[in-house]
Formats: sequence, structure tokens, C-alpha cells
Amino acid sequence: MDSFASGFAGVDAAGDANSFVTYLDLIHSMPFFRECKRRSFVEMGIRPGAAVLEIGCGNGVDATILAGMVGAGGNVIGIDVSRTMLASAQGRTTGGHPSPGYAMSDAAHLPFADASFDAVRTDRVLQHTTDIFAVTKEMARVTRPAGKVVAFEPDWETFVLWPGEREATRKILNFWCDHIPNGWAGRTLPAAFHDAGLEGVAVTPSCLVITDLALAKKVFDLDTTLSLSVRAGILDSREAESWAREQAQAAAAGRFFSSLTFYLVTGTRRA
Repeated sequence: MDSFASGFAGVDAAGDANSFVTYLDLIHSMPFFRECKRRSFVEMGIRPGAAVLEIGCGNGVDATILAGMVGAGGNVIGIDVSRTMLASAQGRTTGGHPSPGYAMSDAAHLPFADASFDAVRTDRVLQHTTDIFAVTKEMARVTRPAGKVVAFEPDWETFVLWPGEREATRKILNFWCDHIPNGWAGRTLPAAFHDAGLEGVAVTPSCLVITDLALAKKVFDLDTTLSLSVRAGILDSREAESWAREQAQAAAAGRFFSSLTFYLVTGTRRA
């Protein structure tokens, strides 16, 4: 059973790799994420003709937007470790100009020379890596002096759900956070940026609120998480059924609530 918590670290090996592409399509359709992405683009300070690197390009939606921002004289490269994602991104390219280029690469070992890009960006990717400090140093290395490094990550310890019996809810939320390769990505970013030698590090939090249980199930993969928690012995089946029933009853009464805090972190490569 593949979950979106841990599955993005190995999409190509997943039982249904294309479901991860569909998941990203959902994320890109949500106003909250669209606005957060827009703010991250602004923080990059992109100008026509710029060279930009998108780490963990996924289905290529953001890389395509960035290519439009840099124009025909610029260069956008999107990297990903998944052939499935790269195929999806390349399939969205219409052949028109400007369009991004794509390459398969591990974010911790970027195949680019020092100071190759005017801006480097990553969006909800570092949560799926084991060493945020190593990746951030690579991002800083390939950024030109005075260039921008931008990252947007959740901190899954801030994930909130209501209702639910308190101990059962804590078990489920902790299981989800620990099931992600780097559930504390959001809180780790500022230290990682400083450690990479970036200057002017700024942190902007944004809180996603979802009160529609059906949408929350898709975004937070609740059904799979609940099943996996039972399989792992975190909950027994009776506790899981009771917890799911409380969620459904709250949703029917218009009282379901969930939230998650994300952090947009920016820094500048020393001139």
C-alpha cells in the first residue's frame, strides 16, 4: 500500500505511480497553493533572461510558469528523481517557446557547476529527503552571487484534525508525521539556510485550512494513513473505525476541521 506521505521518495516503484501525478494536479488546482506559489515566484526576483533551477519539478506546472517569466532569453531547468514525473512534465510541453528543460537528478548531488543559476527553488520536496542540510548546501552552491534560494515546506508536527478521541488522534498524526522522510522539514529550513551560508534569511508561515472532509481525505491521504496505522499496530481496528466515524459525523454536521502550517523560506547567496 503506497501513501503520499512516503511514496514521493520513490514514485517509480509505487504500485500506481500515476496517482502521484494526479495528486499534484489536485494541489495545483487549490487556491491556497496557487497563492503560495505566486509568492515564492515573487521572492525569487526573476527577470527576463534569468537562469532558474526548479528542484523536484514534479509534473512541470511550476517550471512552465517560470519559463514564461524568464522569457525566450532565459533558461529554466526542472529536475526530478522520478521518470514518471519527468515524463508527465515533458508531456505538458507543447513545443512552443519559452519552455523548460528537464533532467533526472538527485537534489543532494546536482549535476551543475557552481554559480550556474540566478535563482533556485523547491516546493514541498525537501520533506521527502533525508538530509535537508545537504540539499540546501547544493542549492546555494549552484546559485550565483546575490541570487535567491527559495523553499516552501510543511511542518507535519503542526497538522491538526478535529474531531477525534485525543489519544487516537495523536497516534494517527504522529504516525503520519513520522511516516514522512522529513516530517519536520518546515522548522528545519531556517537553520539549513543559515548553515548553507545564505544571507537575509526570511521566514513566512502560511496556514492551510480545510473544512471539507472529502478534500482533506485527498490532500492528507487520510484513508490510507488510517489503514497503515492499523497495519503497523498503532491503532486497532476498533479504534480506527470509531475515529473514522467521528470524522464522518462531524463532516455531516459541518463541523470537521483540519489545518497544516507551511513555511516559505528565502535566502540570498553572498555576493
